[in-house]
Amino acid sequence: MSASTRSEVLSLYRSFLRVIERWPTDYLRPNTDMRHVLHLRVVEGFRQNLVIKDADVYNSLILEANIELDALRKLAYNEYKEKYPLSDRIYRPAANPKYYYGLVAAIDKAAKQKQEEKSKPPSFWKRLWGGNR
Repeated sequence: MSASTRSEVLSLYRSFLRVIERWPTDYLRPNTDMRHVLHLRVVEGFRQNLVIKDADVYNSLILEANIELDALRKLAYNEYKEKYPLSDRIYRPAANPKYYYGLVAAIDKAAKQKQEEKSKPPSFWKRLWGGNR
């Protein structure tokens, strides 16, 4: 691998890691960490392709990685949310105008409760009966 090729791959790898670091935490699913899954996938993908010698295969892998990086960036930075904003009619349907905001409030409340439960030590009874495994 030439020096320019190595620096290109290293730059691409670091770009992936920067985008993944920015990935939001899903408080409703604390046991499913998308950031960790993405990180493992990137590390494994780059590790598997360390020995590529064929220039055509290398170029196709770089092109594919750039496409995936662009897609991750668009998701992480909410590009489509800003590019295609939802109208107020979506947030406030005529049949139930407070539904969306009530749903968001309920989700936020559930996320906050999960965080509080996670930070509290288990009660005596939960420890005794194995409720905190």
